Amino acid sequence: MGADYLGFRAKIGVLVPFTNTIVQPEFESLKPDGVTNHTARIPNRRRPTHSDEAYAEAMKEGAIGTEDVIDRLLPLEPNLIILGHSIDSFAGGIKGAKIFEKKLSDYARSCSVILPSLALNEALNSLGVGHNSKISIITPYLPSGGKQAKDFFEDSGFNVVKIMNFCCKTALEIAAVGKSQIKSSIEQVNAQEVEAIVQVGTNLPFQYYAPIAESELSKPVLSINTATYWYSIRSLGINDQFDGFGDLFKCY
Repeated sequence: MGADYLGFRAKIGVLVPFTNTIVQPEFESLKPDGVTNHTARIPNRRRPTHSDEAYAEAMKEGAIGTEDVIDRLLPLEPNLIILGHSIDSFAGGIKGAKIFEKKLSDYARSCSVILPSLALNEALNSLGVGHNSKISIITPYLPSGGKQAKDFFEDSGFNVVKIMNFCCKTALEIAAVGKSQIKSSIEQVNAQEVEAIVQVGTNLPFQYYAPIAESELSKPVLSINTATYWYSIRSLGINDQFDGFGDLFKCY
């Protein structure tokens, strides 16, 4: 049997929650010729947002049901699977992320599973933002979710100097954050000492504005979805470079 007619370079499986409306279109805008994306939906778990304490307690459950959705992708024989859901990928710091990634990859057996948290680390390092570099973070989460992301990056060796949480109550509210709010969030976390700005939360529509801010500020401004897809195709040996999505895709 020959190669897939459209996905002759790679077929990429994508795992996203039912309510995530941003990952799929943002990933589609990034795929090179010969690469196809195939999305499967993870059932949402209700996480209480009436209080940060209840939200933090619910996060301790971690990811549930992801393996069942991997089973829906394996019959198409993907070359790689991306987890398009980020908050659980920050749990437990760098060690926790690597354990989670290995658990999912071992379950998939025939291909690797890429986590957005670890992909962001790879993107930062490629851009020359290494250990002890000062970064700022933008999240859609409540404060406890933001802290989980902050702890991950600090455990990875970065110095998080500023963080801004949108404190969205629902996934659909995250996807409704507009350009003016995105621009304002970048202004809030930027400072002369900040060497890079990192956005987390895969349902936050950040991809379109990140390269604009990067050009204006002359420093890396990373969208989690852009970084995750970049790392995923690079790990498959697909090295296409193109404009429109910042220095990461243009130069690395």
